[in-house]
Amino acid sequence: MKIDFTDQNILVTGGTKGIGKQLINDFQSLGGNVWFTGRDPYLKKDKYFCVDFNNKNEMSSFLKEIRKINFDVLVNNAGTNKIDRIQDYNMNDYEKIINLNLTSCFKLIQAVIPGMKYNNYGKIVNLTSVSSVIGMPLRSAYCSSKFGLVGLTKSSATELAEFNILINAVGPGVTETELTLDVLGNKKMLEIAKNVPMKRLGNCKDISSVVMFMSSKLNTYIVGQNIIVDGGYSII
Repeated sequence: MKIDFTDQNILVTGGTKGIGKQLINDFQSLGGNVWFTGRDPYLKKDKYFCVDFNNKNEMSSFLKEIRKINFDVLVNNAGTNKIDRIQDYNMNDYEKIINLNLTSCFKLIQAVIPGMKYNNYGKIVNLTSVSSVIGMPLRSAYCSSKFGLVGLTKSSATELAEFNILINAVGPGVTETELTLDVLGNKKMLEIAKNVPMKRLGNCKDISSVVMFMSSKLNTYIVGQNIIVDGGYSII
């Protein structure tokens, strides 16, 4: 058995760095035709959409474009985080996090469904987080978005499984990315690593390997699950 995405059209959001960049490299190395999104206006690459999901006009134009393509795989990876006490949380920041981490996923799933139904095939993977199964202080907005994304995953999966569209989620634990470093800082990341049963943080390849399987034809019967990839952090 081997994973092969030859002749499959794949869309990955948030693909310019971190886990998203690893996903793109792995999908391409396995033969996939990969489209991806980011917010870098200077990046000139084939099949790249520069779009800010919190900009209504840009999002509307983007959705029109992707509806022209029949995608076999969608990976909702784009997301952001900001930590603060709930009583001090800026509502504008809260709304942006909910929109990017949750509402945009809803819209993208809607956009790819017609093509997947036509082909009687599709795989959708939503990137959640360990914060989708455990509450974490100072992360009320982020946890809200990720718990919500689990709900979206499970509900949409029940609707679409009969069309051979398998929707699941993959929840990374604390992973070595630029976003994690910006939010936590190196000292905090080292502290967390000591509390992980595997005694290390995850890396982008750890996460991508699971997404590759969940997105592939090898996955024939997994529906509506939230697979946590955290080295055991959430079980202790």
